[in-house]
Amino acid sequence: MQIDRVCVHFPRFGPLHLNRTRAAHEVLGAEGVETVALEIASTDAVYDWRVEQGATPYARETLFPGLNYHEISPRAMHRAVVEALDRLNPDAVLVHSYSQPDARACLWWCRRRRRVAVLTAESTESDAPRPAWREAVKRTLAGQFDAALASGTLAKRYAAALGIPAERIAIGYSVVDNDYFARAAERVRADPASVRGLPGLDGATPYFFASARFVERKDLSTLVRAYGSYRRRSSAPWRLVLLGDGPGRAALESIIEAESIQGVTLAGWQQIDTIPAYYARASAFVHTALVDQWGLVVNEAMAVGLPVAVSTGAGCAADLVEEGENGFTFAPRDAEGLAKAMHALAHDVDLDAFGRRSLAIIGRWPLRLFGEGLLAAARAGAAAADRGPSPGATLVIQGLRIASPHARSFHAVSS
Repeated sequence: MQIDRVCVHFPRFGPLHLNRTRAAHEVLGAEGVETVALEIASTDAVYDWRVEQGATPYARETLFPGLNYHEISPRAMHRAVVEALDRLNPDAVLVHSYSQPDARACLWWCRRRRRVAVLTAESTESDAPRPAWREAVKRTLAGQFDAALASGTLAKRYAAALGIPAERIAIGYSVVDNDYFARAAERVRADPASVRGLPGLDGATPYFFASARFVERKDLSTLVRAYGSYRRRSSAPWRLVLLGDGPGRAALESIIEAESIQGVTLAGWQQIDTIPAYYARASAFVHTALVDQWGLVVNEAMAVGLPVAVSTGAGCAADLVEEGENGFTFAPRDAEGLAKAMHALAHDVDLDAFGRRSLAIIGRWPLRLFGEGLLAAARAGAAAADRGPSPGATLVIQGLRIASPHARSFHAVSS
């Protein structure tokens, strides 16, 4: 099968998805392959990204404009996706996961039309409980994909364990626009006064920076407790600036107050325009997580040359952190281990050398890797695409479409 048109599917396009799709458009276009983009809805119940409505150099279709993804019924999604793909008629579809109804509709369409189905493989073996029944369902669905575009080595290993041949799994899904963050940070460093009005950026004291949604799996309670432990041991402690918001904010504020932890700024939610300012002024980046399939904020931090301390609960730790070279890792919930890493970053290491190593490592993960990986996966999967849906997959897809009351019904990792 010749690949002439590829559809990139996401439930909703935020800035990261638009950048990746632009990279796909550029890489695939150079090979004479057209890129089209398909999103389901304009907003969702998880992320507070602004709605991106600007023109794109590739065709982009939104199936439910103005609606919230998580308020659309699985049946309506399935019908709309099948009708849209019939109109777009791609040779390959990059399908965002297999756990949501729109993704399963994309997979169903690919098998019925004998087109290449490429899975975005983010999951790892340890990012959620693995009951046997759920793994059996996953293997049934994964076996219907012809190839995969994985986040990194751990995700590739798990996709292969689910039945996708390793030679048809490319790496390159979890990348960001490194150049954007590097350029924006350079401007801020050249003119720090321009961002002093932002919360947490009005002082000259060095600070650890973290950016996350305030939800349980991000393990931010460990972060503030570790910071408190570090601060008590340091004669000249750095500050902690934490960007984000969410349902866990009150609990964090309670810990900070109850344990009298000074030096913490909860800077709130920021859009992508102002986020680089926080990276630019930081001295090191910290990422805690009980479970995080990757952790794109680590890419962003390394793109501006920051040393990092990253939980092994984040999938990116295996690929992006070189112990004692550009940062340190620590186990989830290990506040003492994180406190030691913070102390080492603040007092014991050459921050410039660590930062240079971060830049060298993340240089191997450029935005164009998404397009290169997608094209490689689509072409590798072409030989396997001439097949209809298996009876087991038909039963699973149709059964979940009928039985799922909402879009999160088969989602193993909490949002």
